[in-house]
Amino acid sequence: MSVLSVLLIFCVAGVCVSPLDVSAKEKEKEPKVSELLRDANEMMAEAQAAYVDGKTTEAIEHYRKALDEISRVERENPRRQATSEFAPLRFRKALCETEIDRIMLESANASARTVAVTDTSALEAKRLERKRAAETNSTQTATVKLGAKQVDGSPVADVAPKVEPSGAAGAEAKVSDIRDDLELAKDMLTVDRFEDVERVALKVLKQEPENREARFLMALARVQQGRHVDAAVVLDDLLADNPEDEPALLLAAGVYVAAGNLAKAMVVLDRVMKVNPKRPEGYSNMAWLLLEMNPAKTDEPELYYRQSVKLGGARDRDLERRLGIKTE
Repeated sequence: MSVLSVLLIFCVAGVCVSPLDVSAKEKEKEPKVSELLRDANEMMAEAQAAYVDGKTTEAIEHYRKALDEISRVERENPRRQATSEFAPLRFRKALCETEIDRIMLESANASARTVAVTDTSALEAKRLERKRAAETNSTQTATVKLGAKQVDGSPVADVAPKVEPSGAAGAEAKVSDIRDDLELAKDMLTVDRFEDVERVALKVLKQEPENREARFLMALARVQQGRHVDAAVVLDDLLADNPEDEPALLLAAGVYVAAGNLAKAMVVLDRVMKVNPKRPEGYSNMAWLLLEMNPAKTDEPELYYRQSVKLGGARDRDLERRLGIKTE
């Protein structure tokens, strides 16, 4: 067959089309990468939403479905798989694998944490060690007298009545007990024993009603239990005593957000940044708050977030995703 015959085969309605032209047209008909990624993007968004809601198993399941969808797209487009236009697919594939590993590691740590919640023997041992150290430094000792004998002839240990120390020694012993209780409350906080934290904090406050640390721990325990109104009462009291109390201000902002009072939370965060302009948490929290108030407007939240990182704040991958900042 002559070259002329081949060309005539590709003549349509008087227009000659070469085989190369046909290949170009077929390429034009190929769907865009954004269209190919639509389903995978939705699955990844569902995974992120599930993770935020604390549904780790569901999040991993969605990420794995997204991986399967990306693999399917790659298999059906072998010619484009290694090209630069498929870079978004490769990025999402790596991101899904990374997220699955991260969530599984967090779940493992959470399981270990659950064991700690039910078994506080390590905390009790830690507290006992502190008490022994305190007793070693104290001059107050109990005297043991061997008095009458039991029926079997063995002596009965008779502990002399405890004499309560008075004056400076009594004050020192009281401070030591309060310090020990506060340390116990902090230990309980690390294993999510929030009711116990509040119980110990109340014990301290009965002895020392103005103890700032006990009041803050009580507010924190109430926040963790979802009792935001009760927590706000304590925080308002703390801020009335010291309007520039940074930890109380930051916690109060979180309480107001949880209660839906975003305007009040913004006022409090503004105060945090005025009290300490170099504290990164105020800026990162403001970024989250502004994004919560208007998810479509990211320019101002991004400015606050970048300032937080500039001041040494930790990178927030979830926030960077929502702001459209490419992770390095």
